[in-house]
Amino acid sequence: MVKAIESKSEFDSLIAGSEPVVVDYWATWCGPCKMISPHFAKLEAEYPGVKFVKVDVEEQEEIALFAGIKAMPTFIAYKDGQPIETVTGAVPAKLNALLEKISA
Repeated sequence: MVKAIESKSEFDSLIAGSEPVVVDYWATWCGPCKMISPHFAKLEAEYPGVKFVKVDVEEQEEIALFAGIKAMPTFIAYKDGQPIETVTGAVPAKLNALLEKISA
């Protein structure tokens, strides 16, 4: 199950690791976010070497500002505290490509 991030400090410690982390930035009112959410959750089982988390941009505004989120859904992969890949929009093929790239 994809974990919901509940604080900026939790987010900071999570993305600081050497294991890739993919963050789903979403909002409750965002239709495309709801559409791609089951696909994102399904990918978690397919990529055991990648951590999958979600950030509700309205509940965690500080994280959304830090990440520069302008549209939802946005998926950002982090490693060693740095963003390494970004996908904006509810496009399963682009999300799959991001995961293939960061898990290689």
